[in-house]
Amino acid sequence: MKKNLINCIYIGFLFAVATIVSCEKNEIDYDAVSVEEMALFQLSHFTPVLRNTDYNIYKVELNGKMLSNETSVLKYYNTNPAADASVARFYATQPGTVNLKFYQSTNLNEVYNQNVTLTKGKQNVIVYDYNKPPIVIDRGFDLQYPQDPAKASFDTDTISYVRFINLMFEDDTKPTDMKLQYQYQYTLHPLYTIADEQAGKIPDGKNVGDATGDATKSAWLNLGSPVAFGESTGFQPVPAIKTTYVSQGAARVDFRIVVSAANGGVVGETVVDDKDWQLRVHNGTRFIAYTDFWSQTTGRYQSHYFGGTRTMPTKTAAVVIGYEN
Repeated sequence: MKKNLINCIYIGFLFAVATIVSCEKNEIDYDAVSVEEMALFQLSHFTPVLRNTDYNIYKVELNGKMLSNETSVLKYYNTNPAADASVARFYATQPGTVNLKFYQSTNLNEVYNQNVTLTKGKQNVIVYDYNKPPIVIDRGFDLQYPQDPAKASFDTDTISYVRFINLMFEDDTKPTDMKLQYQYQYTLHPLYTIADEQAGKIPDGKNVGDATGDATKSAWLNLGSPVAFGESTGFQPVPAIKTTYVSQGAARVDFRIVVSAANGGVVGETVVDDKDWQLRVHNGTRFIAYTDFWSQTTGRYQSHYFGGTRTMPTKTAAVVIGYEN
């Protein structure tokens, strides 16, 4: 019995030693870098090229290492990492000067090789000329949850956020020298609201959330100030008055661009000959006043990149949407 007890103690001692040695060999070290210390960036391709898949970028290298390939093509007039309709994504690297290389088409022809300095935080890196360093624009906001109650959604009245980035060329080689004023217009009262009910403004047979049938729109409103090539308005609040009740909701908002004489507009040449000075762009068959519309969703931040050329039908200037949240 005594011998068995000694054996048990000895075996227990060996087990304890083995456990200690095992723990030392398999020590887990969480060698992580805080994302707050990294340079986070989205990469945009807005060099004025033909709207043809041959001009897509099938490979991107950052400091000689592959950043993306044919499984995530950087399309012409577009941005990577590709974002779906609900969330934007960012590449991450150490702050400082980095080298970017673009390889175009499935033949992987090297068309871009430039250095760019990235800073800590989120930014947009926009390639607009294969022979020049890219434009870098600070994202300019950080979402806080919960959001500021002053910007929250109440009943059917909602707010979205838009920034406009001027990347328009006049032709193949000349960035515009005009300052572009982005404007928006929205439907004022598509649904009956709780405020309508409290004020006794809902007719018999109608309820809160029902369509009013009123298509009256706001005046055209400036989205920020006019911006030159490569500049951004920063994110500006845009009403998105919901058209579906008890939902996150979305609404059509119309957009246009105007250019005053002071900002380079020439009547009949660069702007339509009317009192509104609307920007003229070639739509593939003729010059027209530029207008467009997008669905704005409650609480959503969108970037409206205005790229392409104003005068060339194969590289028509238009807005491309980038989702920021």
